[in-house]
Amino acid sequence: MEPLHAIYHHYLNVLDIAFQPIVDIHSGTLFGAEALLRGTDTLGFESIESFFDHLYEDNTLYTFDLALREKVIKKFCTIGSHETIKLFYNLDNRLFGMSDFSKGNTSRILKRYGLDQKSMVFELSEHNEIVNIDEFTRLMSHYAHEGFCVAIDDFGIGQSGFKMLYHATPNIIKIDRFFLSNIDSDPKKKLLARNMVQLSTLMGCRVIAEGVETEAEFLVCKEIGCHLVQGYFVARPTCDCSQLRLQYADINAIALLEKRTPGDQTIVRKRCEALETVSISDSMELVIEKFKSDQELSLIPVIDKQGSPLGIVHEHRLKAIIYSQFGRSLIQNNSSNFSVLETYIEPIPVVDVTMPLKTIVKLYSLSQNAPGVLVMESSRYIGYLSAREMIEAVHERNLIRARDQNPLSRLPGNFMINEHIAHAFESGKRSVFCYFDFDHFKPFNDHYGFRNGDRVIVLFAELMHKIFLNEYFIGHIGGDDFFAGAIIKDDAMFDEFCTSVRKLIYQFGEDVREFYSAEDRERGCIVAEDREGVIREFKLLSVSAVIVYKGKKSSINSAEQLQKIFAVEKKNAKYSPEHLCLIID
Repeated sequence: MEPLHAIYHHYLNVLDIAFQPIVDIHSGTLFGAEALLRGTDTLGFESIESFFDHLYEDNTLYTFDLALREKVIKKFCTIGSHETIKLFYNLDNRLFGMSDFSKGNTSRILKRYGLDQKSMVFELSEHNEIVNIDEFTRLMSHYAHEGFCVAIDDFGIGQSGFKMLYHATPNIIKIDRFFLSNIDSDPKKKLLARNMVQLSTLMGCRVIAEGVETEAEFLVCKEIGCHLVQGYFVARPTCDCSQLRLQYADINAIALLEKRTPGDQTIVRKRCEALETVSISDSMELVIEKFKSDQELSLIPVIDKQGSPLGIVHEHRLKAIIYSQFGRSLIQNNSSNFSVLETYIEPIPVVDVTMPLKTIVKLYSLSQNAPGVLVMESSRYIGYLSAREMIEAVHERNLIRARDQNPLSRLPGNFMINEHIAHAFESGKRSVFCYFDFDHFKPFNDHYGFRNGDRVIVLFAELMHKIFLNEYFIGHIGGDDFFAGAIIKDDAMFDEFCTSVRKLIYQFGEDVREFYSAEDRERGCIVAEDREGVIREFKLLSVSAVIVYKGKKSSINSAEQLQKIFAVEKKNAKYSPEHLCLIID
């Protein structure tokens, strides 16, 4: 390889490296850092792209890139606890065609700095035209077989992305910013991104939401199943390595809110089996001994140096080798692919323990041959969820929800109401909650009997279904108390919600009259004894409502506070001419 010309040594001295954190989307734990070049403008280039174009035209692209890799790796090693995270490095795909391209150079650099190949992630993209996709995917496979992690950058915008995914399955997919910009208000982008995440996960790839800038975008990326996140919402790139943190508090705060309301998490954790793992660096001899020592063991999860799941080794794949005449010799031969653990890894869906159970089941059901899913927390393996345990988990969840459903109104009960309120609080978005309470229900129930009282409750539940949109949550607290709520997308949605509440109050007041005798309807009240035995008049049934609007900067930060507001303000609602009290905070 030709030595660098003096001008290129000058380039290296002027250029600096910034790092942008890539974190676990569920916990804020630092997963890796992407190296980004800084200083090309100082050298007189309009952009980083034009700088690399110059190197390519000067036929020094590979030589310079190799020197740049060492500069990046050296600085990466100054990051605290760098051994536990991954270095993401962008490769210009044109360097594969350079005449001085050769293999093994990066491995030698990493060895000098005490790092292994799995610490480095090569990012490949289609910024420059890929003339020969077969050659490109062959080289991708080469890097993967050498032990490096491979990521497809800007996935979804090029013509060859899915071909690369098919021919040389990468370890990581980075969804392009185009699909994530304003994803919270663009249903089409959300659909496309969700499908990309599901496809990638089924093929055993981790998914990074790249370029996330707002909380709203972040929450949707989390909802559709992205594993990792990168962008200004987490942190901007920095040349000061001391600014990188192992934990990002804002992301972690959202995760902690989730853990306050476990939802499906408790069920998944209970059903998850903590199978003993092997490391990607372990020998095949060790793997075989594990299977031999435990006759009931059918699979072993494989993790990398950082504890992230890579896939499984299934016993049936080893049988043909173990029991063949020369199988054991092939495994013991270090020059043979049969001796490398990576040869036997099968990708299966990898899910986070905080994912909704329905998402976990869907990812599993879309996979053809997977025996289950690997479960992780903060990007670290915590266990294996088999197909059988998944079925049991769904059954357990459905049983909990069935018990929670009110048998009279068929509406969700307090468990799911509390779950909805908790989700609204943890989303950080504007939300609206409404508490309904019947007026004069006790005298009606006493006078006309509990069967008619039940019919009135059913009437109100049916009206809720008719009047409220599907995106609103409705529930039955118990007795004559009901609930409705929604996460608000815009002012128009809030206005629509309030209009629906007013319509429900009016319509119930009209329809419930049919449950009274003609005489009581004409009189406008029931004449009956009160609790002290005194004859008095009781007004006809109506319903009062308290609407609480919680803005992004609201002082209401717990379900307990919300319940206290309902308890206090329902009295004001009953005395209001329109039977409504509106609280905006």
